[in-house]
Amino acid sequence: MRELSLFTGAGGGLLGTKLLGWTHVGYVEWNGYCQRVIAQRIADGYLDNAPIFTDVCEFAQSGAADQYRGVADVVSAGFPCQPFSVAGKQAGADDPRNMWPATADVIRIVQPESVLLENVPGLVSCGYVGAVITDLAAMGYVGRWGIIGARHSGAPHRRDRL
Repeated sequence: MRELSLFTGAGGGLLGTKLLGWTHVGYVEWNGYCQRVIAQRIADGYLDNAPIFTDVCEFAQSGAADQYRGVADVVSAGFPCQPFSVAGKQAGADDPRNMWPATADVIRIVQPESVLLENVPGLVSCGYVGAVITDLAAMGYVGRWGIIGARHSGAPHRRDRL
């Protein structure tokens, strides 16, 4: 699978998909420190040599995402959780940090075979998961979801993720 990663962070999730045999074809990450980590992991040979883009909205609007149609088999995204987290106000769609619409734009443009998303369980409790599922269904995706926690791999804490 050829993966286009949105909200890449420092690339920890990519190390997991690399273990699955996936090839990374692009990274989108706004944080400068994380961009430097990704670049170093590319130089070290842990991640595939691919472009690092800086802003998901600009990536979609500039036409850069168009380059990945027919190239990326999967778009992965851990879009920002602050709008949905129980630790915050759960403002969802009203939170300016809500990047689901930009994520959906990239998915619409790229039209990958598969989409791999990650977020907090608060996405369900605040009700915004309905918008995500509706958008994905409108694009022709049939989803499966569940909650996986760090404890499921033996860690001593919960850190649940949807």
